[in-house]
This record gives sequence, structure tokens and C-alpha cells, in this order.
Amino acid sequence: MDQLANHRGSRSDAGPTTSAELPHVLHWDEWLSGETGRIAAIVEEVVNLLPAPTVTPGRSPRSDAAQRRRVAAETLVANLVVVILSPMRYASLAVPMASARGSRYDRRAFSREVLRTCVTEMHEAGFLTLTEAVFRQQRTTISPTERFRLLVQKHGVTLGDIGRVRGRETIELWAAGPKHQRKERIEYRDTQETERLRAEMETINAHLSRADIRYGGQPLYPVGHLVRKFRAGGVGEPHGFNLHGRLYGGVWETLPKSQRHLLTIDGEELSDLDFSAMFVRLAYCRQGVQPPAGDLYAIPGLAGFRHALKPVVNSLFFRQKEATRLPAEAREALPGDWTMGRVKVAVAALHPAIVPLFDTNIGMELFAAEAEILVAVLLALFAVGITALNMHDGILVAQSKRKYAMETMRRVSFEKTGFVFEVCEKSVRRPLGE
Repeated sequence: MDQLANHRGSRSDAGPTTSAELPHVLHWDEWLSGETGRIAAIVEEVVNLLPAPTVTPGRSPRSDAAQRRRVAAETLVANLVVVILSPMRYASLAVPMASARGSRYDRRAFSREVLRTCVTEMHEAGFLTLTEAVFRQQRTTISPTERFRLLVQKHGVTLGDIGRVRGRETIELWAAGPKHQRKERIEYRDTQETERLRAEMETINAHLSRADIRYGGQPLYPVGHLVRKFRAGGVGEPHGFNLHGRLYGGVWETLPKSQRHLLTIDGEELSDLDFSAMFVRLAYCRQGVQPPAGDLYAIPGLAGFRHALKPVVNSLFFRQKEATRLPAEAREALPGDWTMGRVKVAVAALHPAIVPLFDTNIGMELFAAEAEILVAVLLALFAVGITALNMHDGILVAQSKRKYAMETMRRVSFEKTGFVFEVCEKSVRRPLGE
């Protein structure tokens, strides 16, 4: 399955609750800035301690170059402040060091080249530590030093001093590079469809920016800036906005389940609401057939193996040729006498109506249908003042709002597909022993 599809289950950058867990890495946000004079004071102090820019003899420093340097320094300082003050307990910041081409996705007047220089100079000045990238293993990361932390403390900076520059693109289109190289964002022309999609995201982000979302009792700020990531077949190929389209960017999405009990909305603990067996249900919708009652992943002979079986069943919609081998994780988890062929026969016997969709690579279209339903649910809840946090195929919502939210999810699923989808509720509770 696609890497983006597995995002929810990834824990490679999840926050630690014990020393055995990996450190929580904040991903660089090019659009963060200083909202108050306290950030500006830190930037001024830092810049004054950095080496002066190199100037050709006989020439005066260019004002635009000085401005680019200040913008890069301010954005870097803002991100490092979030690392220090966020209740999410970030250990470091992943920084993109590659050059940007200057597209609709990039912030104007921001230079990656100048950012690289600022990172190096702040490292040499003792404001941050730098861990170089390892090809295909880890990105470049930086961490604030005690010197920088004391600077933040000295100026009395809080998360409320961090702002966000307007203009970040919320509708992204990704394509695989030549010969399946690294995916990249591609340019596209705006249409009525993209303008509608962008307007929806503006409404969602505006609501979330005003919402009372907390982690461990502390305001979760900045809450993130949600974007929808669509897929195209390849660079230069014809494209639309009917593939993938899931939402990303919420800091709550990568939290391990063991930490979700620390999240609150309007001071309330949360309920985790999921569309039951969403992917198989969407496949039935594509065939115009009502799915059977009960758990759609309950394959006879594999009771108790639902967790391992679910991704195998879903993978049948992401193949262009017949699957012959189980993924490594499934081979280890399922009974030894179960092969991919046997699993497929069992799934086909339980769900004959959707067998024609196997091995057709229709999964990205199903993702898009799922995302359209979820966006509509969020908009419907926000319209009546109920805050919900997206979790790809479900939402987190205050417990007092769960019944209304479940009714909304069922209603929207019917409006979008003609079928009422089952919704299951999972309370987000503190782990035993805490």
C-alpha cells in the first residue's frame, strides 16, 4: 500500500512516554512566524551574534538579502520555540535542507539556501545541535541547546507568541518521479473543483485555529495546518483530483493510542469514532451493493487475527496484478498454513460482490471517496459549533458530542453514497497503571 496510506499507523516520529519509545520529532513548518515583539527580540539577538553576510568588496549589503536572512531566522526561531514549549514534548526538529524550486507550495520571500546558512551559523554559535541526514534513513534534524532555551526564558516567550503566515497551499498534488523515484509535488492549474476543495480546507483550518484543543491540560498550539494530498499517476501525466485526497497536518494524527487520553476538546475527554470496515464498505458502494451485516473483516477460520488481516484485505485494492505472497508482517502474524491465495479465496467467498475490484488498483479512488465523506463530516460538525479532529477514516470528538457526531457520520455517508455506514465508538481512556 502507498506510504501516505500507512501514515496513521506510523509511529516512527511518535512522542515518548517511556525511555523505550522513539523521540517525538517536529516536522518543519515553513509558515510559522513571530506574532509578537518577544519573538522579534530573540531574532534580533540571534542575528546580531551570527557572522555578518559576505559582501563583495566595494558593494553595500543588499536590503533584500538582509530581509531573506531575517525571515529565515524568524521562521527557524519560531519552530525551535515550538520544540521547547509544546506540550507534545518534541525532542528535535526535522529540517528540509534541499533547495526548493519556487512553486505554489513554497512561501514567497523565503529561501531554503538562506535557511541552510542560518542553521549552520546557529549551530556554530551554540544555539542548536545539528544531526546530518542519512540517505533513505533519516532527515536532517536540529535541537535547541541550553543557550537557546535560556534565551526563550529570558524574553518570556509563550506559544501564543507564535503566528502563521497566510498563503500555504492546502490542496497538494503528488506524483511519483521517473522510474518510481521519490514522490514530488507538482504544479496544477486551478479549476472550480480545486477552488471548492481549497475553500473547504480554509473553513476547516479556520475553525481548528479557534478551537480549545489541549494536550495534558496545556493549549495545543499551533494545532497544525491541514492539507489534502492528492495523487497523480506520474510527473507530466494527465491528472485530476480523484485519487487519494486524505487530510494531513494535525499534530494529533501521529500520537500513539497510549497518549490520546491526554487530548481534550473544550475541556472534555474524547471519543474515537470510526466508520466500521470503511474500505470494504466503500468497495461495496462502488458495486452498488449493500454490504452484509456484521464485521466485514471477520473471515471464517481467522477469528482473532483481525488486526493482521485488515491490511491484507485492503491491499487487494492496490494491486495491478494478482497478489501471490502475503506481506512479511502478515506472514508472521497469521497462522502458518494461511497463504495469500488462501486468504484471497476466503475473502472472495465472504464478499463475492466486490471480487471484480480485486487487483484493479482502485484503492486510491476509494481513499478519495473516504476523504470526501470525512471532510463533509467535519464541515457539518463545525457548522453547528462542534470541534472534531480528523483521523483519516474517523474522528476524535468530545464525549458529550459523540451521539450527535455519530448521527452526522451516518447521515453524511448516506448523502455521499446512498448507503448508511456503520459507526463504532472507542473511548479514549488512560492506560491501566497510570
